[in-house]
Amino acid sequence: MSALHKLMYQRIIFCHKCHLSMFVGVNRRYFYHLVKHTGINKLLILLAVLGLISLYPSSVSIMSTKQVSLASYVTEEEYKQERVVQSILKRFTDVEKEDVSKLTKTIVRHALDKKLDPKLVASVIVVESRGNPLAISEAKAVGLMQIHVPSWSDVVDFTERNPFDPEVNIEVGTTILAHYLRHNKDLESALLAYEGSHDPTQSEYASKVMAIYHTRVP
Repeated sequence: MSALHKLMYQRIIFCHKCHLSMFVGVNRRYFYHLVKHTGINKLLILLAVLGLISLYPSSVSIMSTKQVSLASYVTEEEYKQERVVQSILKRFTDVEKEDVSKLTKTIVRHALDKKLDPKLVASVIVVESRGNPLAISEAKAVGLMQIHVPSWSDVVDFTERNPFDPEVNIEVGTTILAHYLRHNKDLESALLAYEGSHDPTQSEYASKVMAIYHTRVP
């Protein structure tokens, strides 16, 4: 018997995964068993992945930190806006660190939905409440954006929608701000209308908002 013959037919095994008996050696059934049910399978997969990476590095790559963080955002523009808003909130409010991210996303989503600059909305929130969702003024304005409940109760059913809920408050607040921006000649007059100022010459509200708005952030 030749050496090759001995190699091919030295013993018979049964594979419980393949449910087949086979000769150990150089033959098709045993090769199929090795590829499918042994460590050779993992090695071949690894080689295939490495080959794909080398041939198409742009499609299969180890993502950079920025790319990974972008994965949770719809667009890169939103990613940039969230960084700006987050910087404003961290610098000018007392919002807890664990709440900043959620609040940032809410601000950016509603601002962009109303075609507002998220940084402007964040600046209004800083001046109005310093990020306190439970803030209440003497004039019965409430929440992050200090929604004046008596003025808007005919438009928004506050018995059904909680104005202390940041999601609701920012949605309503950005709607009101967008309304004033459409119906006033410039940003300053729109901000004064949002404040409800009766004497613009005596109000520092707009200048306070604009000071935050023009702050340089990373």
